[in-house]
Amino acid sequence: MKNLTLFTGCLLFCFLVFCGCTFGEKKENALTHAILINKITIGVKCDSKPFGFIDNQGNIQGFDVDIAKNITNLILGDENSLELVCVSAQSRIADLNSKKVDLLVAAMSITDNRANVVRFSTPYYIAGQAIMTKNNSKIAALSDLNKANVGFILGTTSERTIRNLAPAANLRASKTYFEIFELLKDDEIDAILADDSILYGILMDNNGYKILPKRYTREYYAVATRQNKESNELFEEVNNAINIMQQRGIINEIKAKWIPNLHS
Repeated sequence: MKNLTLFTGCLLFCFLVFCGCTFGEKKENALTHAILINKITIGVKCDSKPFGFIDNQGNIQGFDVDIAKNITNLILGDENSLELVCVSAQSRIADLNSKKVDLLVAAMSITDNRANVVRFSTPYYIAGQAIMTKNNSKIAALSDLNKANVGFILGTTSERTIRNLAPAANLRASKTYFEIFELLKDDEIDAILADDSILYGILMDNNGYKILPKRYTREYYAVATRQNKESNELFEEVNNAINIMQQRGIINEIKAKWIPNLHS
């Protein structure tokens, strides 16, 4: 009897261990989890005014922040259910796929390479890459960048653009827009190639600089989700939210707030 009891106990233990492993491997639906804890964690840029930046009071503000608030409100019914996390151009995809954040709303352009590792929503904004120089610069066109010192941000699509269109340019990479602007200010570079919307944010706070009128690309900013099936429903809700924001004119209101007269 003791042996039978011991054998039965061992079977029960093995069953519980097996079930525990099975249950532990079950992956949680991202939308269900967000609803359960009443929170969506969204990664935004914090060095890319006017899309994402930290204001004088230490709060994260910007175009993407307002997009994130509206998405959260439409999915969970309360924008206060949003948790913002600062991400960089270099870290944002890793932050998403490691589940540090649920979504990225981080001035992120759709590209084929990125679409291999994340899933992009309907675009919510169209930017264009442009050249910023000092007002007294002799650079007037893309061809003038050949043999000039040109800055770009690591992890963005600007490097590919400059290498294709001005292959003789001397490139200087930085991790943040603050760093690259300091190089321009100190005459260590002659120009910056970046999305016009971000360059406009630099102009908002600094005199003596200009953005040349030509745009060399069309950059479609979109929300990024993970590609796994557990994120399918959250992805659909994000797209629904963006569609509602477009229909109600909310995205145009956010654009007017943060990027007025960009191309004037």
